Amino acid sequence: MAATIQSLLEEISGVEDPIEELQSLKTALLSIPVSALRDVLSGQRFDVIFSLLNTNEREQVDLCVDILERILLALSPLHLVQNYREKLQEGLSHPNDTVKILALTQIGRVVGHPDAVAQILNNHNILRAVILCIGEEKIAVAKQAIQSLSKISHSKPGLDKLFQSDLLEVMKEVMDKNDIIRYRIYELVVEISSFSPISLGYCANSGLISQLLSELTGDDVLIRATSIEMVTTLAHSQHGRQYLAQQGIMDKISNMIRGADMDPQNYIRLKTYLSEGPYYVSAVASVSTEGAD
Repeated sequence: MAATIQSLLEEISGVEDPIEELQSLKTALLSIPVSALRDVLSGQRFDVIFSLLNTNEREQVDLCVDILERILLALSPLHLVQNYREKLQEGLSHPNDTVKILALTQIGRVVGHPDAVAQILNNHNILRAVILCIGEEKIAVAKQAIQSLSKISHSKPGLDKLFQSDLLEVMKEVMDKNDIIRYRIYELVVEISSFSPISLGYCANSGLISQLLSELTGDDVLIRATSIEMVTTLAHSQHGRQYLAQQGIMDKISNMIRGADMDPQNYIRLKTYLSEGPYYVSAVASVSTEGAD
């Protein structure tokens, strides 16, 4: 089967319109179990498939993405990043969203592997490109970027890269595009903050959590409601609840409910978490109950 794969790759590189050959390669790859595919692909290069992504032909791009998804899944994260790091970086700026998602998915695999993550952490351009993907129009691209960056933050070197370098300014620049993208960055920050007290400390020191909390008392009711949802997520963790209590968030939301500017049901969800422990505030609880009647 390895000879068949090699033969198809040679055919693809030698034709002007490779659609038929790409389809044959896709069929051949799908016929091999993923568990056996790594041995079959051993020693082979797939640069020709990456090069065929540089086209406006949608069918060709889709076939190449399907083929690369199968191939790259069979490679170990370390082998992947050592041999195709530049190709992944190119994919992050590809005009086709499916290529971006492919690159982000594979980067997510790499950063989730302890032996491979340093290859990404030491590549400033890749990290910057991943952050920029949060600002893409397609939500699936942004979600995949958020997942990859969240994994990176599970280690101190990753936190240092994101919050103690100019990448923090890149995040803030992306936030400025519009309200939707600003809240995508908040989503990332809340995910990172929820992981551990240390990661929460990094996010707090960046000023991004304070910025999120300030949205609770803004003029836009919809934005305030979205902020409540974000803060609710942060409140899932014990260290998150403690931080919110220390920042006086209970009182802020209480004032919002007194002013009848916020749906009480949104607050009740948050209060459920904040009241589990020593952070319960009875005055706020009574306000939320009265507003819910």
